[in-house]
Amino acid sequence: MILSVTTLKDSAANVEKWVRRNLAGGIDHMVVFLDGPQPEVEALLEGHPHVTAVMADADWYQGVHSQGLNARQVVNAAVTSRLLGGMPWADWLFHLDGDEVARIDRTQLDALDPDARAVRLQTLEAVGRLRPERDPTLFKRLCSRDELRVITALGELAKPSNMRYFRGHTRGKSGVRPRPDLALGVHHVLDLEGERVERAEAPGLHVLHYESPSGEEFVRKWMALLSSGASVGQRGHRAAVAAAIRTLSRLDLDDEDRRSFLHRLYERHCADDVDLLQRLGVLVEVDADALQRSVDSSPEAVRQLRLLLERARPVQKRGFRPRGAARDIGDLVARLQEGL
Repeated sequence: MILSVTTLKDSAANVEKWVRRNLAGGIDHMVVFLDGPQPEVEALLEGHPHVTAVMADADWYQGVHSQGLNARQVVNAAVTSRLLGGMPWADWLFHLDGDEVARIDRTQLDALDPDARAVRLQTLEAVGRLRPERDPTLFKRLCSRDELRVITALGELAKPSNMRYFRGHTRGKSGVRPRPDLALGVHHVLDLEGERVERAEAPGLHVLHYESPSGEEFVRKWMALLSSGASVGQRGHRAAVAAAIRTLSRLDLDDEDRRSFLHRLYERHCADDVDLLQRLGVLVEVDADALQRSVDSSPEAVRQLRLLLERARPVQKRGFRPRGAARDIGDLVARLQEGL
């Protein structure tokens, strides 16, 4: 089975679409850690044969909960990847965010060297429009240096850099062959020394990143981040936008003005000249709703997965983390897997 792990806070409508697209895109079973009470999402996922939802409250985190959203994501991915180590039905585990959809060519994945411990999904980022008529089906791929120079010369970029071209990450997302001595992180796989594991690459392995494809989604995302306790700090050229958003969240503004200013920030700093990029031939067309796929995850494997997560609830999570993991993590995982 190909599995995914996510720490999630979103609307039921967005989650329904996200689950459907990922199952069609190649994921067989999704582990979803609910980042706070979400009754409508819980009701949606309850009993879903291809989703395991975990209420990730303070009881689950055992002392890690207050360290911020990124820390919670890292812990949940690491716990899941280590727990699945050695389970014969767990072929790969990928970390996905709530705005990401895997597009996995199973033939390409199966053709990887058996010694490959990690694999990379290359990012395709949805184009950004202030008021799109529908969900995007055009995506930006990483561009060559020469392509970036042309885009810059035409006024779409301040400098020829994929980091500036993309609103979100360019590093892609990782998958791991689960084993106790490896921990899946947000973007990378790490060993017990905290070193990054080399990621294999192949065509047909992508992640569709719906990073703020509209002004409304930009507003929703940042409002959710601010309410989650996550830092809005960003590096590089995005720092100015993040600082403005941080200040807007603190000013005594009514909601209508705050949303209006966020829309203006989006239009000025995030929206793409889609017509220009399409005419240059640097966009990829992908309709995430067009793919149909029969998902066949083993009920017995799902039962074992849920039992493992239940057994792990009272266990201190610090020892599972990618860096500073307990040296006896293999023994702990073996005890949790006992009898399965």
